[in-house]
Amino acid sequence: MAWVVISMAKCKRELNSAWSHIIGLVHDPATPKHLLLAAIDAVACIRPREARAILLALADSDDEEIAGAAEEAITIAEGSSGENDDDEDTNDWIN
Repeated sequence: MAWVVISMAKCKRELNSAWSHIIGLVHDPATPKHLLLAAIDAVACIRPREARAILLALADSDDEEIAGAAEEAITIAEGSSGENDDDEDTNDWIN
C-alpha cells in the first residue's frame, strides 16, 4: 500500500513539473497543431478546475479543429472537476 502512495506522489510531482511546458505549448502561437491538440487534452486531464480559464480563448479559434478540441476539453474538465454538480440534485437515485 505504501508503494502506491509513493508512486502517486511521484506522478503528481512529474505532472506539476510538466505543467509549465504544457501551458507554454497552449499559449505559443508557433506550437504545431498536433502538439497543441495534445496540450489542450492534457490541460483538461491534469488540472480540470483551471481548464476553462486556460482554454476559453482557444474555443474561439478560427481553426474548427482547435476550437472543437478546446470546447470538448472544457466540457470534459468541468465534468471531472465537479464544477457543474451544484445544479444537480444528487440525492435522488433513479434506477
